[in-house]
Amino acid sequence: MCMAYAFVGFGLILLIIGSEAVLRGGTGLSRNIGLSPLLIGLLVVSIGTGAPEMVVSLQATLRQAPDLALGTIIGSNIVNLLLVLGLGALIRPIPASPNMVLRDGGVLILSSVTLLALVEAGSVPRGGGLALLGGFAVYVVICFLTDWRRPPLDSGAQARALSSGDRAMTPAVNTILLLFGLACLNFGGSYVVDGSLAIARFNHVPEEVIGLTLVAVGSSLPELATTVTASIRGHSSLAAGNLIGSNIVNILLALGLAASVRPLTLSHQVAGMDIYVMTAAAVVVPLVMASRWRLSRGRGVFLVLAYLSYLGFLAWRQGLVPAGIL
Repeated sequence: MCMAYAFVGFGLILLIIGSEAVLRGGTGLSRNIGLSPLLIGLLVVSIGTGAPEMVVSLQATLRQAPDLALGTIIGSNIVNLLLVLGLGALIRPIPASPNMVLRDGGVLILSSVTLLALVEAGSVPRGGGLALLGGFAVYVVICFLTDWRRPPLDSGAQARALSSGDRAMTPAVNTILLLFGLACLNFGGSYVVDGSLAIARFNHVPEEVIGLTLVAVGSSLPELATTVTASIRGHSSLAAGNLIGSNIVNILLALGLAASVRPLTLSHQVAGMDIYVMTAAAVVVPLVMASRWRLSRGRGVFLVLAYLSYLGFLAWRQGLVPAGIL
């Protein structure tokens, strides 16, 4: 059993290293070939940021573990919106531009509701996966059309691109870094999925619970570190946009790719309360940020407490907490 946890831990480390390497190598290589910062932010940075969830969901799908694949996506989105964003706001109130809240927040709500409808139907068919990928393509086009004339500081995608990568690295170094990152992602995803399935079997825990908790929190560590660091340094303006964008990528790109490769047939359990928690968070967070266009410390406390309450509910559901306590 200890070996299974070690597999997951080592795999998560490889995923984090691989994601950062892909992000830096891909961004640097894109700059080398002359790609604009806006396109780099929309394509390279968004894919690099969502790489851990994307790889885990894809490899879980290939191993015929759809509940783990979906549980990882749902859990990661809940962690990003409630825990990570809440902790960032606790450190320093997070400003939110109307463009980000209305456009990106609106796409997040629409994506989450679409996923809810698919999960309630009991499966994400290949056609549904292709539709999600098409939605991601439409989202990228909308972002490009609305941001291409904006100054870099007013465009989250451009700002993320300018803050990633190293301009001094040569194309050869960037290519090596990119290939190294892809290899780390591949092996890391395999370790995480194999270890997670072993933990689920040994402890008689549903696969989606492992995805909702252990894998989701582990794969969200890069977003947590980035958000906390940015808030401490007073650069929290991009935190909300980064997290909302990451959640959009998780649903439209990561899950869309997984379902396009192999249709996901879901168990009854995975269509339970968790997908509603994710959808509720996707609706509430943009609405909260639209009030005065900022996320205050008080609202950050609310988000963190909401996540802790959700963890308590999960523990109670698995019989780890006596019924009289919750």
